[in-house]
Amino acid sequence: MKVTVDPSNAAAPLSNDDATLCARLAAVVGADHVLTEDGKRLFFATDIFTSGKPVTAVVVPADAAELCAVAKLCTEFDRAMIPRGGGFSYTKGYVPIVDGSVSIDLRRMNAVHEINVEDMYVVVGVGCTWATLYDALKAKGVRTPYFGPMSGYRATVGGALSQGSFFLGSTQYGTTADTVLGLEIVLADGTLVVTGSSAGTNTNSPFFRNYGPDLTGLFLHDSGALAFKTTAMLKLIPFPAHHRYATFAFEASEQAQAIATMSAIGRAGIAGECYLWDPGFSAKMAISNRLVDDLRYFSNVLKSGKGIFGGLIDGLKLARTGKTFLSRNRYLLHLTFDDVSDAGAQGRLDEAVRIAGQHGGANIEPSIPRALRAMPFNDFTAIAFADQSVRNLPTHGVFPHSGIIEVGRAVDVFLATNDERMAAHGITAGTIYFAVGANAVACEPLFYWSDAQLAAHDRKAERSDIGQLETMPERTAAGQVVADIRTELTALFRDLGAVHLQIGKSYPYRQTRAPETFALLQAVKAAVDPGGLMNPGALGL
Repeated sequence: MKVTVDPSNAAAPLSNDDATLCARLAAVVGADHVLTEDGKRLFFATDIFTSGKPVTAVVVPADAAELCAVAKLCTEFDRAMIPRGGGFSYTKGYVPIVDGSVSIDLRRMNAVHEINVEDMYVVVGVGCTWATLYDALKAKGVRTPYFGPMSGYRATVGGALSQGSFFLGSTQYGTTADTVLGLEIVLADGTLVVTGSSAGTNTNSPFFRNYGPDLTGLFLHDSGALAFKTTAMLKLIPFPAHHRYATFAFEASEQAQAIATMSAIGRAGIAGECYLWDPGFSAKMAISNRLVDDLRYFSNVLKSGKGIFGGLIDGLKLARTGKTFLSRNRYLLHLTFDDVSDAGAQGRLDEAVRIAGQHGGANIEPSIPRALRAMPFNDFTAIAFADQSVRNLPTHGVFPHSGIIEVGRAVDVFLATNDERMAAHGITAGTIYFAVGANAVACEPLFYWSDAQLAAHDRKAERSDIGQLETMPERTAAGQVVADIRTELTALFRDLGAVHLQIGKSYPYRQTRAPETFALLQAVKAAVDPGGLMNPGALGL
């Protein structure tokens, strides 16, 4: 399979200065952990939508001490440093915009250092995947409140803390930032800093976050613009032993009722996850997952039931309903409820049924939320297409409950306005809504089209075969239309009062902040990174 690169982005030979830097980096982390092959330099400069300037090298430190030395060396050589985790950014989060950048791959720093079930915290390396952390914690009977994105087989703890993330557990407990007690970070000059209660001289226990100003929050959702994260201290909760699931269907003409139901359930704080699929996204899901995925879901549902008999019933329900109901022209509201008691889980479900009934929702078999909880993490993408040329690009905004129905209408008008332009290039769209905590709702249209393979699409091998590289434009016509539509949609979201996670270098953070607020951030940046070497361009800095 051939890989597409922009000819202007071809990896240039290393200079003498580059070679000197790489030799000194190798003395710190070992020669095997300084990668200078052209394929790696291209791969680590490419996210799932954009190719950037090839990096000089990829450095893979093993621990905080090595990272401190790496940062100090890069600062000495005046080189931009780009933190990278699992690599799932679609907003240029780790795409270099300056020549000579060094990509810092943090995935070797992946240990689960401590699980403290008495004081209810876990200490984990930022390179640990959410799936690995989830399994380690579940064995101890605990869980983090937010416990990962759907891409958690490969997505890392540090990536979510830097970019911001919500999904599993987020309707009840909020985003990644709401789960954090403290951080160990490395500044651009190699200084090691700890935040939270464990930063004191009188205790090393990360049991409490807010002792004085919240320095932990300063380095969360920063898109890697302020510092490297090395270790995270996260809250724990008892692993919920009892679950219920629900799906409510609304006709295509009942968008307002569907969104109002989701909003009301989100505000009630009763659901672990509460997410709404519009007819376009439901139809896309109906055709996307292959038979192997159906069998895998069925197997995991069997394993997740209460004993063999309970699991068999769950599995047979899923097999019977399949995904055929997804192809109908309806909004589908999916819900998961967790509780320490069976009665508590049922009570949450009963309240959701009452709320949905007030808005005319039809209670149908909850195959989707049941399956997603049986297998909460997916490998790279939640949608497995038989056609590997299919791409998808999400574009989201986060809004208050009071404005989300207006947002839904505006998005539908926007998509209808662009229907001919999209159809001419084979572009389709579907929208997901998600209740985030009790205070916010996210709206995320996803665009689908066929396109050439970027280096980042070779996810598992993480290489680009230079012998197969084609010299052709970075963007196909369809890809450019998607890029243009995303820009226009982001502008619409801005006008509607959106905020964003995964800001990277794409969402208009600087343009949406009051001058005094952004000036304060600039002052912080100057204090922790006076050379401006930490991920230049992120957050508009």
